[in-house]
Amino acid sequence: MRSNFRGSAMSSAFRLSLILVFLGPPLTTVKAEEEAAGWLPPSPAEMPTEFDWVQLPSGEWLGGEIVVLYEDTLEFDSDEMGITKIDWEDVIELRSVQVLEVRPRVGESVTGKVLIKDGKVTVMGDQTVAFDQVEILSVTAGVPKEINFWSGEVSASANYQSGNTDKESFNGRATVQRRTVEQRIVLDYIGNYDETENEETENNHRLSGDWDRFVTDRVFWSPVVIEYYKDKFQNIEHRLTYTVALGYEIIDNSTTEWRVSGGPGYTKTWFQDVPEGENDSQGSPAFQAKTRFDHELTDDIDIWCDYRALFTNKDTGRYLHRMETGIAYEIIDDFDIRATWVWDYIAEPAEEEDGKKPDESDTQLFFGIGYTF
Repeated sequence: MRSNFRGSAMSSAFRLSLILVFLGPPLTTVKAEEEAAGWLPPSPAEMPTEFDWVQLPSGEWLGGEIVVLYEDTLEFDSDEMGITKIDWEDVIELRSVQVLEVRPRVGESVTGKVLIKDGKVTVMGDQTVAFDQVEILSVTAGVPKEINFWSGEVSASANYQSGNTDKESFNGRATVQRRTVEQRIVLDYIGNYDETENEETENNHRLSGDWDRFVTDRVFWSPVVIEYYKDKFQNIEHRLTYTVALGYEIIDNSTTEWRVSGGPGYTKTWFQDVPEGENDSQGSPAFQAKTRFDHELTDDIDIWCDYRALFTNKDTGRYLHRMETGIAYEIIDDFDIRATWVWDYIAEPAEEEDGKKPDESDTQLFFGIGYTF
């Protein structure tokens, strides 16, 4: 009996060894395939509970926090990689744990958790709404807050010199923008001051405001385009211009923005000095044309060009333009160093009290520090 039991046990062990030999490779392959597949997201009915997740074309998943989608670029923040910018078309799949506001190019914005899959964007809030991925204009984190709509930049440069020549000059610039799907408000200020040997040689200020309302994601009209300007060395005590305009966004993507606009209006100039018997102010119907080009050359280098022309009658200058172009290099976070060239031109500057006419052109070159927020 003992011999039969021992033979039976050995036979069973032999058969078990054969089974493991034949089953071993398939089980190993299955495990390897599962490891290669990486993290698999939960089903749509089981959205994430800890992180937002984004899948890239390589199949990789990033876990972290969605910051914003604007101009076809998604900003994603993770503890390991920091802020990562992803082209919107490269977002293969997205699952959010946080509530997001989704703004389509046409129609009302909606709020809720977001699932993106197979080119479809599903927003799960009070109601479930679906869009095509290409229809989305912007995504912002959280329930809409006023601060999310604002951005801007400030820059300044200064030069102080003493000794054989005492000289001080200052240039300041500030731009603030409020942008939503329906409208854009831009306020811009630039000022210059120069004093040499205790004598003022430059003092001018320009404040402008544009209110654009979007008809589509490209076409907009501007019920208010206003500008205030003063420059005593161009014999302009005050100049106020108001126009309305129709505009078009020629390019609007993650690296380049180019828009043009133009329309009729009215301008009035109060002069610093005039010959005896002449009016110290003049008004005229006007037509203004504007274009603005911004381009991100690299992650650290931006260039821009802003041009605006105003056509009036001879008494208020006949043809006036302002051109600004520059380059900025990011040095740390939101701080950059920048060089800016500005050209102001008046075809028919007004005569001063002594009969002298100011020069038609003023050009300036500035080097300074800027901050973007």
